[in-house]
Amino acid sequence: MIIGRLGDLVIHEIEKPGPSSYATGGSDITIEEVSEVISILSVSITGGYYAPAADASASGNTVKVKVYEFNYPATAAGAATEVAAGTDLSGETVKLVILAK
Repeated sequence: MIIGRLGDLVIHEIEKPGPSSYATGGSDITIEEVSEVISILSVSITGGYYAPAADASASGNTVKVKVYEFNYPATAAGAATEVAAGTDLSGETVKLVILAK
């Protein structure tokens, strides 16, 4: 869905299902609605996972999204860790806000 314009570029809000088998280093999400992603403004994922825009990258119309989880007891504190390779995230929704052509 187009939510804004910036000159000849558009700001899109896109929702896609998560990957059925997460890849270490991030999983690719192809965005058919655009020809080229210029900038990734925001990334989020449901299910309590964390997907920072700063760790996402784009090539053409594909965005690589790196997903993290806080995998420790609620009584402890620690850093988020990348989701294990092969994790099924297909039941989750990835939301992207991008600047694109």
